[in-house]
Amino acid sequence: MNLIKEIENITDKCISCGFCESVCPTLGANQYNSVFGARGRVILADFALKNPDNDLELGDSFYSCLDCYACVNVCPAGVNAGVVSELMREFIVTGERGQKNPVAALIRESIMKYESPLGLKREAAEWADGIRFQKSSTVIITGHMYQMMPYTRSINRIRKHIDERVVKDVASAMKNHISLIKLSRHFYDKKLKMKMDADLRNIVDMLKKSGVEFGYLGENEPYPGMFLYDLGYTDDFREYARKFYNFLRKRGVKRIITVDPHTHDLLLNVYPEYVPGFDIDVIYYTDLLNLNYRKFDDGITVQEPCHMVLHNNGFRAVDILTSITDVRMPERNGKLNMCCGGPDELLFPDTAGGVSVQRYRELKEKSDNLVTICPLCYNNLAYDSKVKDFSEFVKEMVID
Repeated sequence: MNLIKEIENITDKCISCGFCESVCPTLGANQYNSVFGARGRVILADFALKNPDNDLELGDSFYSCLDCYACVNVCPAGVNAGVVSELMREFIVTGERGQKNPVAALIRESIMKYESPLGLKREAAEWADGIRFQKSSTVIITGHMYQMMPYTRSINRIRKHIDERVVKDVASAMKNHISLIKLSRHFYDKKLKMKMDADLRNIVDMLKKSGVEFGYLGENEPYPGMFLYDLGYTDDFREYARKFYNFLRKRGVKRIITVDPHTHDLLLNVYPEYVPGFDIDVIYYTDLLNLNYRKFDDGITVQEPCHMVLHNNGFRAVDILTSITDVRMPERNGKLNMCCGGPDELLFPDTAGGVSVQRYRELKEKSDNLVTICPLCYNNLAYDSKVKDFSEFVKEMVID
């Protein structure tokens, strides 16, 4: 099936009822501009396909979709505006409609050349300095997600003082001189880097105490290519994913332990579609924890990760938290969960910020103590010291 037909098969089901707009996180964050909502994206995609000669700018609408899939869970027709956005980004990359996003193109170039969105493979492995890992067919794959957060936070602070047109011009120039992307190593939030490194070390410590044997590839660990897939570079992703898989197989890897929901969803559900014969077992680290915990008396609110609860990936993290304390879920939870805005952090930091503020307020209504189960969620919601990553909170509760 060709790309246009795939998009039409979804958009033709839309009855324009607007139910999806009640749960779309990006609509309110963009002053209710309809093209930044789920229904608007479906209508815009339908119009773009039926009017190929129009000169509408499509990119910002589809690139700003968080792919959380909250929309499909309230749509009476079963329309997934997130999938429409994914397919339209792929369509934009072909050059047939709209304009490619220069920042996305820069990230794509860096991944293909350096196996890292920011060209920072050595920096991505620094958290593990001094840790002894086993030689094992089971390896921990970080996905570079915890490690990228200090850099994206610092870069976005700088972007607030620069016109977005200038940002795109700089990104276009850097794409043609891709080695400049490595200058990003000088721009990171030191406090957040220490925090994220500690979270990864907490994960390793808890897994070891649970009796899990595993290795780590260090600087040799490639980024798994999530942004290539998310930004519509499907052909590049197919090539990259197969290379990533072959790299692991040559090293005898039979099982992957993931530590963030985005990488977990990608390797568990997307890789088998793009990599023939993909046969590596994928498991989320929380499902391997076998520890004793002391009680926490104050209660917590939990931000569930969209790539788990809305993408239908089971995991034990919330069950573990429930065994430790009183878990008070926000009004929007489970299949009606609201995204933190994190996936927009690199391309649309203002949208990410608008979504996160709204979600932070909703979570804080239930408890002053907030636990996230995803590095993007932590980065986007950590407005005070009572917001903790699952790895930090649970590690403090472990009875040695």
